[in-house]
Amino acid sequence: MTVLFSSILTSRSLGNFSFNVINKACACLKSSTVFRDSMETASDLNYIEVKDDNPLNLFREWQQEAKNCATIMPATFCLATVSKEGKVSARNLILRRLDEDGFVMMTDRRSRKSQNLSEVPSAAMCFLWAYKNDTGEHVARQVRIEGPVAEMKKEDYQELYDSEPLPCKIRSHICHQGKKVEWDELKASHDRVMQSVVDGKTDLPVPDHFVAYKLEPLTMEFYGQRDHLIADRVSFAKDSKTGAWNHHHLAA
Repeated sequence: MTVLFSSILTSRSLGNFSFNVINKACACLKSSTVFRDSMETASDLNYIEVKDDNPLNLFREWQQEAKNCATIMPATFCLATVSKEGKVSARNLILRRLDEDGFVMMTDRRSRKSQNLSEVPSAAMCFLWAYKNDTGEHVARQVRIEGPVAEMKKEDYQELYDSEPLPCKIRSHICHQGKKVEWDELKASHDRVMQSVVDGKTDLPVPDHFVAYKLEPLTMEFYGQRDHLIADRVSFAKDSKTGAWNHHHLAA
């Protein structure tokens, strides 16, 4: 092998190359263990498979895998909003429902996030899932979503409130989100409402300040990593004229 390469390297011009020598050198390389191993070893790059142009389908697939792998609170996401003065704030919420046209969340109309959304009706969501999959690989996945946010009609989220557990309904009635409270007073209020429910005197209807919003995604970005592999990213953008989604891979 050394003699073959020496013949090539010491040649003064292309015309002096012996093509027989080159062919023999390549044949030796291809038969070598080093060459075979380098060809058969997978790269250190993760790959996100996109099966169709609708990013909501990929989101559902990823979230379902996170659920199957017992990820803690797979519906939790970070919501970032901005005030009219440009001050950004973020907090974690629970995704209440995923419709074909957007992501549904619920809150107190008197909250800071509601105030922000009334001033700047646009927001960003970020989901993060970290777990071991069924083959034992360490998986880290993130989905970032941005778009306009609109308040929903009561009839469109009534069933979400109805399905809330009792403590959540009580909280909606006794808590003025973000307002200073005396803990003892809050507990007394809770106990009164709870007793009223136990006595059958109230069924805790939807309070006026209880509200739901829907974020319509215009951009969605998926980040995926497994074990030591370099992460992959796929960015989706919605065409403002046709409503069609386009996507491409990004460097992580």
